[in-house]
Amino acid sequence: MFKKVSEMLRNNIGLKLLSLLIAVVIWYAVVSVNDPVIVRSYSVKIMTENETYIQNGKQLFRIEDEYKSTLVYLRANRSTLRDIESDDITVTADLTQIVNLDANPVMVPLSVSCPGVDRTNITLSRTAIPITIEEIATKEIAIAVDTGDTKPGSNFEVGKLTANPEKVTVSGPGSVVENIETVVARIDVTGMTYSARRSADLILYDKEQNILPSSTIEDDITFSTESTGVSVEVELWKRRSDVLIQAEYQGEPKTGYQVGAITTNPEKVSVVGSTEALAKLEESGNVISIPSEYIDISNADQDYSTEVDLSELMQDDMRIAANTASTAEVIVTILPENSKEFVIDVDEITPQSLSEDLTVSYDQTEVTAVLRGNEEVLAALAPADLKPAVDCSGLEEGDYTVPLKLSVPEGAETVDEVKITIHLKKAARTN
Repeated sequence: MFKKVSEMLRNNIGLKLLSLLIAVVIWYAVVSVNDPVIVRSYSVKIMTENETYIQNGKQLFRIEDEYKSTLVYLRANRSTLRDIESDDITVTADLTQIVNLDANPVMVPLSVSCPGVDRTNITLSRTAIPITIEEIATKEIAIAVDTGDTKPGSNFEVGKLTANPEKVTVSGPGSVVENIETVVARIDVTGMTYSARRSADLILYDKEQNILPSSTIEDDITFSTESTGVSVEVELWKRRSDVLIQAEYQGEPKTGYQVGAITTNPEKVSVVGSTEALAKLEESGNVISIPSEYIDISNADQDYSTEVDLSELMQDDMRIAANTASTAEVIVTILPENSKEFVIDVDEITPQSLSEDLTVSYDQTEVTAVLRGNEEVLAALAPADLKPAVDCSGLEEGDYTVPLKLSVPEGAETVDEVKITIHLKKAARTN
């Protein structure tokens, strides 16, 4: 039996060897097709080693953002590369390998490794990176707190924002630190209805109000705080509406004249304040008083008006509410002596001799008339007693400025003629 098998193996030995060779080639081809050798790129952050070679009490090094990572090309079977991630690859810049510290820029060679891939099959997009050696700079900056577009709950506003700590010291390369202008702690107060503490990360702005990239802050900046975050005390103030504005004046009008009414526009405002501040405001009758030194009518012979910034009058822990004008116009009416001002509602005006097919309207709700005469007569008069009217006889559709007719009792007279604009339109037809 053995002899027969031996003879079979010796017969056609060349053909058998060729068949074996073809089988090996086919096997290799199949393996190559199913698991080919490919090249894949990875973006890898560059790690630095032996920083103390350069960094000391006065100097440090800085890498521009564009050089903080590099592309790594790996050549291997697809099955090998399938399991490799960027974090598996190590690219190192060893500062002790710098050839010339006096060069500009100073170049640091890179080394790379990846488990499972031979170094000869690894290629870098750059073999060295430039670094800048700079003097260390330090700056203390007050922390500003910003709530962005967020708003607390209805009827509340942010009263005070206090960062803890209130200042921060930043250290790093001079070119970076000296360009920092503002440090902001941004918080979200959406829907808040009570005072509380909020955590915030610090945002750094340069002199052109650009935000410093997080990579720059992480790699180049050192804070005096334990981290880049701070806590912020948020004090909410409650809103109070319909706070009355009152005004006082100093001085006396010109001889022969007297003060009529003192009015403000607006008459009322909304404020926000702490609980204690709003309690004090309530004790004063919910009134904001404009002191007399703001309004001097000395020697006035006509109406006096001025604008007052109400924010200057706010007590501690209180301010004018958001979206509310902070200025108020104060009008002091100056009248001749022995005179009185009457404010007449336009609904009290009678249109006389108005055509039946016309209706009348006005572009104001009130009109003012000034009468002078006997004090007792004036004191007894009411606006309705003047029986205000306008004469519409002969008027057609259109706009007219006409005198206001008043029924003035004996012992009084009008100071000036009062005119009013009327609008006449065709009356709507009714079926």
